[in-house]
Amino acid sequence: MTCVMSSQPLLAQETVNQSQAVQETIDQAGRQTQDRIDALSDKARAMLDEYRRAKDQAASLAVYNEQLARQVDSQTEELDSINRQLSTIDQTKRSFVPFMVRAIDTLDVFVSRDMPFLKAERTQRVARLRDLMGRADVTTAEQFRQIMTAYQTEIDYGRNIGTYEGKLALDGEPRTVQFLRVGRVALLYQTLDGRETGYWDADTGTWKPAPDYRRAVEHGINVASEQAPPDLLHVPLSAPQQTREPAAYKAAALSADDAENSAEISGDIENRDGKQEKGQDDA
Repeated sequence: MTCVMSSQPLLAQETVNQSQAVQETIDQAGRQTQDRIDALSDKARAMLDEYRRAKDQAASLAVYNEQLARQVDSQTEELDSINRQLSTIDQTKRSFVPFMVRAIDTLDVFVSRDMPFLKAERTQRVARLRDLMGRADVTTAEQFRQIMTAYQTEIDYGRNIGTYEGKLALDGEPRTVQFLRVGRVALLYQTLDGRETGYWDADTGTWKPAPDYRRAVEHGINVASEQAPPDLLHVPLSAPQQTREPAAYKAAALSADDAENSAEISGDIENRDGKQEKGQDDA
């Protein structure tokens, strides 16, 4: 009897232990299951985020590809335009090169007929342009730019004054003089000692003495060399003997003369009418 009663507590304890072990196994399995659920949830959330990013990126790429397609179409049109221009560039060059040659010839004639200032420099500039036209390593655009630069230089000569030292034959002997150029309206010289002064006579194409303008030329040289402030210069000008008026000026002059003649005729008629009326009143 005693043995049976003592084994019952042991059996109950063993049952409790087994129950606890089973519960721990269940709890551990639950924790593992929850861990797997959490991991799967995190993975699903990450995959959802990646899907959203991929979706946004796909939308951006669609817009980007559409813009690239427009750029490709524009570049294709531009390439077609360039190809069309290249197909006609030889013809354009064939017609443009003679124009540049004529421009150089015109500039050469102009320099030869202009006042003889900086003659060597200007002649060498024209010679360099002719040499430039024969060089294969210079593009047509660069040749045209050089020609336009030369023309602009000649234009600037007529808008400013300048002075430079050079040689001039006086009394059959070469003398070093100081030249004074006033635009293209006057070209004068003065010896370095200031004793001789003269100017270029465009009518006769010769140098003429002008001793009365010694101080004026000296002052002009100082102004041109920026040693004196700008001032009014009194220099001799050689006016052409015969002027050629443009047709428009002649037509305007004729119209003015006709108007003046008409006014004179009208005045004469009015005077005669007035005299006749006065005579009638007196009568």
